Amino acid sequence: MPKKFINYLSLNKLMEIPKEKIKEDIKKYINPFHIDQKRQGKVYEEIKENAEGDFDFFILTIFAGVIITLGLVVNSSAVVIGGMLLAPLVWPMLSLSMAIVRGRPKLIQSSISTLLRSALLIFVIAFILGMIFPDYTLQGSEFLSRTSPTIFELLIALAAGFVGAFVIVYPKIGSAIAGVVIAAALVPPLAVMGIAVSHGNLGMAGGAFILFMSNLIAVTFSSSILFLVARFKGPSSEKGQEQRKSNIRWALILLFMMTIPLFFITSEVVKKSDQQNIVRDTLEAVIPDANITDVKISDNNNISTVNITIQYSGNLTEKQISELRDILSLKMKKIAVPRITIIPIIKTWE
Repeated sequence: MPKKFINYLSLNKLMEIPKEKIKEDIKKYINPFHIDQKRQGKVYEEIKENAEGDFDFFILTIFAGVIITLGLVVNSSAVVIGGMLLAPLVWPMLSLSMAIVRGRPKLIQSSISTLLRSALLIFVIAFILGMIFPDYTLQGSEFLSRTSPTIFELLIALAAGFVGAFVIVYPKIGSAIAGVVIAAALVPPLAVMGIAVSHGNLGMAGGAFILFMSNLIAVTFSSSILFLVARFKGPSSEKGQEQRKSNIRWALILLFMMTIPLFFITSEVVKKSDQQNIVRDTLEAVIPDANITDVKISDNNNISTVNITIQYSGNLTEKQISELRDILSLKMKKIAVPRITIIPIIKTWE
């Protein structure tokens, strides 16, 4: 078949394609994230519907709060994860992002209202349950991990927010939303706040509040970026466009503000981890037969109290304790006071 005829057929076939389809294909080629107006409308309605603070939404929120709080009390990661999957709070966060991008003030108000009511509800549930259980609930790893958030939690929330919007926009991978719900969960830090306040520990409650706010702001900001990249239709008026830019600027400012306390907390966590490594290395050198089970360090001015729990079959000598104190003081560059708890090892087979 002549080459000219093939080109002619191709040209005719191209002319049969609707112009709108050609435009959409070109946009998709230039910007792989771009979706057509029809899909944008479906995504908007889906997010808006799931984010509504109706009866179903708050029933799920209540039981998610109860399950996660009890999971923190019994220190069970499986129970906490199960509660995260049940919690629907990711939807009002996505709704808030969508409202920012599309310039919908009423939807912004509605999303914030749903988030605030949900947060208050979970906090009250955790506070009440926290009043019932003793102080040992504040020592579980699931609880403590949410009282000292670092900059890494912020980065995780940024990634989770972007992917959360992505899996909603592209329905073929919608099953991945479960992972997003876990990564960007707001309920666990709220539950930690309620338990901590019920026991009068405002320091832990403050750390959990920072984690809650950083997750909320990071998810909202990064999902807004995805909606912008996907070219979701914004407000048509000049005033609306300016309002959208202002909303995004404020989200960026709040995100930057959250990095400040997280940066200092991260520095403290890294510093404490380095100190714990120093203690472990020193103890292994001075008492090589000891099995270290726990190290906790508390600082007061220029004095560090080092609480060490070890498994050991013998008794420590005054010389060993003195040597341990001197080496720790030298390496930590402050007065170190070691307090050692020994768990005796009894060999029953001898």
